[in-house]
Order: sequence, then C-alpha cells, then structure tokens
Amino acid sequence: MIRPDKVIACNMQTNVLTAECAEGFIQIVPYGENILHFIYSTETPVYGSAIKQDSEKTYGWGIEAEPDRDVCPVFLEEDGRVSWKLPELAVTLQKENTCIRFLDKTGKELLSLTDCSLDPAVVSGEDTFHVNAVFTSSAQESYYGLGQHQDGKLDLGGREQILWHDYSHKGGEIVAVPFLVTNKSYGIIYDNPSRTKVSPGINGQTQWWSEVGEAVSFFLIYAEETDEIYQGFRKLCGRTPMPPRRGLGFIQCKQRYASQQELLEVAGQYREKGYPCDIFVVDWFHWKVLGDLSLDPDFWPDSAQMNQKLEEMGYETMISCWPRFMKESNNYSFLEKNGWFMKDEAGNTVYGTPGDQRGALIDTTNPECGKWYFQTIKENYGELGYKYWWTDEDEPDISPHESFLYAGTGARVHNIYPLTHTRCIYEGHRNAFEHRCLTLSRAAYLGAQKYGTTFWSSDIFPEWDVLKRQIPTALNFCASGMPYWSSDIGGWQALPDEDTKEDYSSLLLETSSMGTGKVTKKNYTELYIRWFQFGVFCPTFRTHGTRKNNEVWSYGEEAEKILVKYLRLRYRLMPYIYSLAYQVSRTGAPFMRALWMDFPERECTHIEDEFMFGPALLIAPVSEQGAVSREVYLPEGTGWYNFWTGEKIEGGRYLTVNAPVDTIPVFVKEGSILPMGEVLPNSGEAQREIEICVYPGKDGRFYLYSDDGTTYAYEKGEYALTRLDWKEETKQLIMEEENTWHGQPERTMTVTVIS
Repeated sequence: MIRPDKVIACNMQTNVLTAECAEGFIQIVPYGENILHFIYSTETPVYGSAIKQDSEKTYGWGIEAEPDRDVCPVFLEEDGRVSWKLPELAVTLQKENTCIRFLDKTGKELLSLTDCSLDPAVVSGEDTFHVNAVFTSSAQESYYGLGQHQDGKLDLGGREQILWHDYSHKGGEIVAVPFLVTNKSYGIIYDNPSRTKVSPGINGQTQWWSEVGEAVSFFLIYAEETDEIYQGFRKLCGRTPMPPRRGLGFIQCKQRYASQQELLEVAGQYREKGYPCDIFVVDWFHWKVLGDLSLDPDFWPDSAQMNQKLEEMGYETMISCWPRFMKESNNYSFLEKNGWFMKDEAGNTVYGTPGDQRGALIDTTNPECGKWYFQTIKENYGELGYKYWWTDEDEPDISPHESFLYAGTGARVHNIYPLTHTRCIYEGHRNAFEHRCLTLSRAAYLGAQKYGTTFWSSDIFPEWDVLKRQIPTALNFCASGMPYWSSDIGGWQALPDEDTKEDYSSLLLETSSMGTGKVTKKNYTELYIRWFQFGVFCPTFRTHGTRKNNEVWSYGEEAEKILVKYLRLRYRLMPYIYSLAYQVSRTGAPFMRALWMDFPERECTHIEDEFMFGPALLIAPVSEQGAVSREVYLPEGTGWYNFWTGEKIEGGRYLTVNAPVDTIPVFVKEGSILPMGEVLPNSGEAQREIEICVYPGKDGRFYLYSDDGTTYAYEKGEYALTRLDWKEETKQLIMEEENTWHGQPERTMTVTVIS
C-alpha cells in the first residue's frame, strides 16, 4: 500500500502547489476561484497544463476545462504546515502526516482528506493500483447525486453506493456519474471511470474506492449557493446546450409501433382530436436484422414520405439506434474487418453474453468507429427524415468489465461508454444537420450532458412502489449535473395480464382504487394517471411501455379527460419550461430540484417525494394507490399559493392537501413570476399569447427566453430575453428587453396578479 505519509518538500510554481512526499507526489491545481483539482500519484508531477485524457491515463474523462492561469493563490509554509489559499477556497497541508483540510474563505472547514493510498494490483493483465480516498464527514451532512440509484432514498449517506453502470441491478438500473453534492456547500467530482464504490457519511467518514487507477484524482467545488456549485460543474464538464423546443413537449412512444401505417394512424388521431404532441418514436425491431441500422421495408416502405406527412401534421420522429450487431446484419463483416467491436483478452470479438446472443458491441470509444457509426445513422435514418436519436443499451448492456476497448481495458474505462457514444452522435449530428441534436440515452457519465442528451430510468415495472422511487431517483440524477431526465410514464414492463382481452376503455376509473395488490389491467388506469401527472413536471415528458395501446385515449373516457388536462397544462407551461432550459444552459443547474437545493432548513434535506420544478413550482406527486389526499411540506421563510385554488398558505408547516385522482398537488412560491402560453398543437412554433402570472408577497424576477426553437442560431446571439421584475411595494411588473433578434415573433403579453 503506497501512501504519501509525510511531506519532504513543497513549492508553488506558477499557481500549482506541488508536495514531494515520502512516497509519491501531491499536486493541487486551481480551476477557478472556488475550484481545485487534487492529484496524488507515484509519478513525477507534470501538471504544467491540463492532464489530457488518453488510453494511458485513468483521469480526465469527461473533463474539458483547463487550469485557471489567472488565479493567484496565496502560498505560505510555516511551523510544519503549508497553506494555499484561493479567493473562495483554501487548503492546509500538515507536513508531518499529509492530512489535508479544505476550508471556505472564512476559514471554516468543509472536509478533510485523512487518507489516500494506491494499492498495487494486477487487473485485466495490467499492473495498476486500487485507489482509495477517505474524507471526513460532518454531523447533519447529507449527500446527493452520484448518478442514478433507484432504491427510493434521496440522501445517499449511511450506506455503500456502487458506481458502475448496471442494467440488471435489483430495483432498477444504476447509472454511474461520480459527482457527489452535499448540503454543506461543496461538490466533489471523483475522477475515475473504473468500477468505484463510495460510502458517504459512515462513522464520520466518506470513503471512495476504485478498482483501477494510477492516481487519487478529484475536483472540489465550493460555493455558498447551490447553483454556483453547478456553475463549477459546467466549467469543468461542459455546457448543456439548448434542447429543441419539441424535446420539451410531449413524446409519444410505446413498445412498439410495428409499421409506418400504425404510426401514421396514431399521429392522425392526435391531430384529429386536437391533442398536443411533438415527437413520435420508432422503437426497436424496425430492422430486419439487428445491426442493419436500417428499416425493414416490409413494414416501413417509405419513411421519407411518412416523415413528410408527419411534418405536415406538425410532428417529428425519433428512432432507436442500437449498438449491437448480429453476424447476419449488413454491417457485421465491415466492423469485424476494421476491429471495431469490443474484444476479449485474446483479441476475439465478444459476441453477446451466454444468455443473450444478440450481437457484438460496437466500440465507439474509438473515434473513427464513432464517425462511421453516426455516418451510417445519418444515411439510413437521418436522410429519410428522422430527426432525433434513441441510444438504447449504451451502458453498454454487455458489461465491458472483462473485455477490452480501444480506450483501454474494460476494467479501466468501465463507465465511459455512454460518454463516447453520445459524443459521436452529437458531433456527427452537428456536422450534418442544422437542427438541434436530441439523444435519448439510457446511461450517462461526466460530460455526457453537453452532447444534446436526455436520459431515462430504463426498463422499469408498472408498480406503485416503482413510481414512488422514481421521484428521488430523478432528483439525485439531476443533482449529478445531468439536467434532463424522464421515466417511462406508466412503466416499461408488461402488466401480468397484458395478454388478456380486458379492455382498459371499458372500465370505470373508480375500480382502480380497490386494494393495494398486484397492478393489473383492471386497476392500472389510476397508476398511469398518477405517473402521467408526475411526468408533466419532469424535464422530459415521454410516455412508453409494453402495452398494446399507450395513447392518451387508451385508458377510458374518464382517464382521457384527466390526461388531456395535464397534457395541455404542459404546453401552457412551455414559456416557463423553455426559459428554464435557457437557465440550465447558462448555469448548469437543474430545474428539477430537490427541496434542499433552494431551502437550507434541515427539514428539506430528507424530503424525497416533493420537488421544485424551476424557481416557482413545488410539486407533490401522488404515489399511493387509492389516495385522494396527501401530506405536503411547504418550506419555511415564504408563503405558498395553491396552484389550483389560489389559496395562500404560510410555509414552515405540513398540511394535508386534497388530491383526488384528477389532481396533483402543486404550489407556487410567493414572489414568483410564471409565464404561460396558449395551447398549440405542437412546439414547432413559439407561443404568441403569453400570460404573465404574478404571485405577490415578495419582490420577484424571471427571465423569459425565446428563440427559433430549432437551430443553433441562439449560440450567435439570435434569441430574445426579457427581464420581468415584480415590485411588491408598488405592485408593478416591469418588463425590460435584454436581448432581441430579427426573427422574433410578435407576442402579446397580459399580466395576471393572483389574489
């Protein structure tokens, strides 16, 4: 076991602190006034420039930032202690035992690194190390983020968390994003893509362990305000681009539309009924052979004509692009010849798993392979009018752990596949098309948020407990720097009696509230409605599932009325939601937010079934079968308005709220400005009739954003930004245009003050 033990010599060159230790070297590098990078390794320090990612290094994947040369730390060495101070963040290093304390600008300790070590090991034939780091944890510290864990707990502290992608994990897929945020004003990016375990807040410690690496490497971000932590994440890992406006509208999907005729019929019904919708999804098995990356002409004879008809109706399409290639497919021989599949230790292609022989995995960690992959998607799908991409199985589903990729051993780079996979899609799309990229990805890693991505919680079951667990799952995933997420509304797996002749539409809604037993077709409608209500207030709004029919009219007339009510509400809220997307692009902070992110009181650190949807709306989904009310906590320090009734209630209290099956409890924070628009058939065009709803009680501010909704012209300043200020003292709303663009449509704005 190699440890630094003690500091022999210490110096600062430019602004990098380097400590030569009894064994190895420590370097601390500024990436901003409140961000530092810590590295401990046995190698001679080379940190004069940013460490680049390559197949020889474990660290750097997903990090795009360079060290900040303009920050000037204050360096002092005296009495056996070294101090290194940034304007917002400081470090003290005890030379005798290399204990490192991290302090805020006032000198208050955030945490300490009490141990870091490298344990020599041989993994996948490589001489390497197991990597360990141990930090202190403080009383009443809570932990969030770390990607996607579906155990139903918001606070990740007090138990071990595994950090590797695992499709088959009990309770739901795990997605590893090694970004841990606490309620103590800091976040840690743990810079290692191998299989990792972290145990936050156990016996006064937080311990990280990684299977493969040559260094202990992490980034520490400190900020008094939560959103400033995410600005640091954005600086390190990249900006989240604006999604196409349609990507925030309703995405209609099921497992599966079997032909273009079926899809056109469903789209025609949406159009005829006047129900808003934006994107229809063509799921798997649209191919003849998995790996063809093309459509079966027997069922999809003219996709170009189909997509033209859909666009005339106001809709666009997304298509599923799998990374698996069967030997019988059109592309297998070409890929095998180029060596572009994942390999075993003998250099042979890994062909599926013993239980799943559906093809070999394409190795998009190889940039040349990635270019070919998207070029083929472009030619076979994009040129037929498909606009958006669904990258299923990109954990990948075939575990790379025992295998070998272009970027390194599967053990070394276990978690990077969704990063390189979504990158090749995004970069290829940007070069090929003018419209914005939207990729629905099943897994993520640091940096994947900058590639036009949204994510979902995989193939979950249609059960009440699963719905309940989706709420903290979403909040932690979004807290991991990945702002766009959804679940399969209604659950993906089939109901146990899906093959029966029972017809949802023949059932009365009230039959669904009888008991809490197994969900069947007879009582499923209630679950679907409650899940749909939750989905309206997720960043991405998408229905999916293994049901013969899965449209909003599929569950009976009573259910249809309720579902359409919420479908239209989503579109009414589009000016608000699209403006939140602008703030995500600007700051990196998510708009689906656990309460602790905005309300520092202790009570909010553990509430896992409520959340903020932007700065204005508090959402309290109903996730209990048969419930007609639920308890809601309203945070202290502000008043709250019941969205449905307008009643004002003071915060800092629990209350029981009526929640019949057609109502999800929603509250609006006082001082909020909530822009809403008319309901349009789709989001292809911006709304022109904007109602500015003001909820008085405090001063408020909101930035109303608009652009063409389709292209990247906003990156060149072609967008409209209006600052809205509510002055409580004078009861006036002041509007000021901060940016305009030549294509800005005329809008009519009316102001409604809620009383």
